[in-house]
Amino acid sequence: MSLRRIGLTGGIGSGKSTVAAMFAGLGVPVLDLDHVGHDVVQPGSDGLNQLLAGFGRDILHPDASLNRKALARHCFSDAKQTAKLNAIMHPLIRQAEQAWLDQQQGNYAMIEASVLLESGGAHRMDAVIVVLADLVLRRQRVLARGDRSPDEFDAIVARQVSDAERREAADFVIMNTGSLETLHQQVLKIHTVLS
Repeated sequence: MSLRRIGLTGGIGSGKSTVAAMFAGLGVPVLDLDHVGHDVVQPGSDGLNQLLAGFGRDILHPDASLNRKALARHCFSDAKQTAKLNAIMHPLIRQAEQAWLDQQQGNYAMIEASVLLESGGAHRMDAVIVVLADLVLRRQRVLARGDRSPDEFDAIVARQVSDAERREAADFVIMNTGSLETLHQQVLKIHTVLS
């Protein structure tokens, strides 16, 4: 039987990375597509060269690494620019994902992606797990981490699909509103079904 791809997604602050770590702790191979997105645009990479050709040199830091905030300024208020960015990034990420999957063994591998639904990636998955938590709790978690302002949190939420859309796309839903033990029990239950 071929390795199944299980997508894992959730809104910012839902606890998706915590859930991914729990699956990894059970021996499940996990690939974080957000990390892959960083890897494919390292200095000197084909991905970064494509971005430079599409958006110009003002998207670079002085050390020639990608300035994500400068790139974001090009895209987030302009649908055409966002489409251009996606047309560059999505094939690079899919290629890296497939190369990684070809190396994995087991019943299933997990693809963790914050924008799995927004990017149309869910159709490549054999099943989708969605992590949900209410917005107030998610906001508290993100602001407590200290790496996002309230405005940045709101802007990210506005760009992500709604929880109703996530539920619609989900084969499995994990509610992350209680203790880590409760969260782990839900992970174990899903792992048992998938194994």
